[in-house]
Amino acid sequence: TQIISIFKLCEREQAQVAFDIVCPNVKVVQDFDMQKYSGVWFEIESYPSMIDEFDVCVFLSYSMQTDGILQVVSSWFNTSSKAHESIQGSVRFVNPGSEAKLLVTYPSSFVTESMSTNGNFWIIETDYKNYAIVFLCLPIGPNTSFRIYIHSAEFLSYLSRERFPFTAGLNFVHQRIEALGLDRTFLKPNDQINCPSKTRK
Repeated sequence: TQIISIFKLCEREQAQVAFDIVCPNVKVVQDFDMQKYSGVWFEIESYPSMIDEFDVCVFLSYSMQTDGILQVVSSWFNTSSKAHESIQGSVRFVNPGSEAKLLVTYPSSFVTESMSTNGNFWIIETDYKNYAIVFLCLPIGPNTSFRIYIHSAEFLSYLSRERFPFTAGLNFVHQRIEALGLDRTFLKPNDQINCPSKTRK
């Protein structure tokens, strides 16, 4: 598969890569338990984004609210500005039931009709205790700009409960990503080493 371009569509989680293939048929977690998913997750790897190329030590803190909405606080350290940054948002199911097609919104979010229907944060596999694989694919083509066919934009991320997962755990997740038929070639490690105190959990 040919990589066409790299861009970011919405907020911190939505680092995406454009491909010349249509979106794969990917199933999400059924009977997803938001309570079990609550807590801290560290971003170990994700598809890259030029917009947040200076962000390291990324982690997400989820907590259940009394209204049943899952609150998320995304935090990171910006190596360019030398500042700790964070943003608070909310997570909800997009459809009745409990399949893990979620809509993550922030105060500055622009939510399209497609996002409202299909979500913008799909959890396709998790054991809640160790890892989560997050995926989203948006059909955008065929777009023939510059004589290049662009059919889809994909987001893929590996989240871990541990800032430094064991090699065996990392290899296991890589195997699961490949077994799910996804391309891990473009996954980029997020630097979690020597994180400033405010980004330690």
